[in-house]
Amino acid sequence: MKFIHRWFSLVLGIFLILWCVSGIVLNHRNLVAEYEIPRKWLGQNYEYQNWNLASIRSGLPWDNEKWILYGNVGIWLVDSGFNKYEPFMQGIAPGLDNRKVFKVLKTEKGNLYAGTQSGLYYFDAQEKRWQKMPLDLHDERVIDLTYKDHMLFALTRSELFYTADDPKKGKLLLQEIPKSSNDDGKVGLFRTLWLLHSGEIFGASGKLAVDFLALFMIFLCLTGYVYYFFPGWISKRKKKLLKFKALLAISRFSVRWHKKIGIAFGVFLLLVTATGMFLRPPLLIPIASQRVKKIPFSILENTNPWHDSLRSIHWNQDRGYWLIGTSRGFFKADPQFTYKLEQLEIQPPVSIMGINVMEYLGKGTYLIGSFTGIFIWHLEGNFIQDYISKERYRSQNALVSPIGEYMISGMIPWKNNHLLLDYRKGLLNANIQMPSVLSNQGMPLWSFALEVHTGRIFQCFLGNFYILIIPLLGLLTLGILTSGLILYFK
Repeated sequence: MKFIHRWFSLVLGIFLILWCVSGIVLNHRNLVAEYEIPRKWLGQNYEYQNWNLASIRSGLPWDNEKWILYGNVGIWLVDSGFNKYEPFMQGIAPGLDNRKVFKVLKTEKGNLYAGTQSGLYYFDAQEKRWQKMPLDLHDERVIDLTYKDHMLFALTRSELFYTADDPKKGKLLLQEIPKSSNDDGKVGLFRTLWLLHSGEIFGASGKLAVDFLALFMIFLCLTGYVYYFFPGWISKRKKKLLKFKALLAISRFSVRWHKKIGIAFGVFLLLVTATGMFLRPPLLIPIASQRVKKIPFSILENTNPWHDSLRSIHWNQDRGYWLIGTSRGFFKADPQFTYKLEQLEIQPPVSIMGINVMEYLGKGTYLIGSFTGIFIWHLEGNFIQDYISKERYRSQNALVSPIGEYMISGMIPWKNNHLLLDYRKGLLNANIQMPSVLSNQGMPLWSFALEVHTGRIFQCFLGNFYILIIPLLGLLTLGILTSGLILYFK
């Protein structure tokens, strides 16, 4: 136990401090949204090249001469030859993370709306700037937009809002979505562990509690180093007749409080560590589709059956139904949301990371893209076709990687074609140079913290083996904490 506690801690302490600091940043996205770091500091894996890393999600025509491109780099206007680019973000909250754009929609009346990380905006043509449309929500993120009968519909991760297509006068109203006919009243195990790990399961106070646990872990790492290195340092200074009392006081303080903090919060640190191990592959794969009962007195226990489950929406004018993509699959809804939603029996595969493309192709057919790949979904014909290979898709075992050969991060409908965007490879089926004004955009601090916290930051050194960092670090950390508790009680 002494060997495990001492040597595992000495090696992993620095990494644990990194994970704790990045975790605190992840828990407070709004506070750090305006900060960013240059991508050139992070190496080639994090540089924008050939429209990769979801720099652009999609686009649409602005007028006869210009197009709108949008994605993680914000909103930009470009000429039809992809030669001249100009920013189109005046009025949107500052900071690259705030300007992460999920959907831009131009309505029949010519009004322009944008669903972003920082909320819903409309473009004021007179002022030539974006104006925010307030949503009375803790999380204002708008991830999809659609249009029905001169009404705009805006989708968040939990709610659907609608308003008349008159942005200066329209008022956003909540559209209730009935639960599905197969609703079991449970929630995903992945989401439960995610919220437990961040503390958000008990709201803002829960997140702060986990932040304090992270600070305690940092304290344990630092005092552990003092515990190990200071006695030798003090002994050397004694022999040389140098001052050492201040070091001795620090050492005694560290030893005393290392034990007290460790025994007081060790069990809670074990819980946070264990839940974090299952939030990344490979341990994520067996729990991805599992569902469990809601934890009482938590944010999971609410009346909204779609809390943090909604991902995309489309009003199918041709067939007169809503198609809603969720973390539990695709559902059909009637025009007025009167009846329970029906889950579709045959569905295209979608990565647990979410739906990145949902484009209607006509005649009841959809193009669905995610990190699993991109597929043509013949919804009425009840079969699915791989868009790239053109082969018919056959459903696979549930215990497969959520990452496919093509990690589709976006699609631009361009001149009767679909320009496909892969997260790693970039633009797949066209040769369009990415301009330096876009490729030189920085990385939001929150996104950098996510790369550190998930271990992806080490992919440039370890290749695909980086995927083992989280489970291995988790197991070793469990060993450190468990051995410390055993040594104390023994």
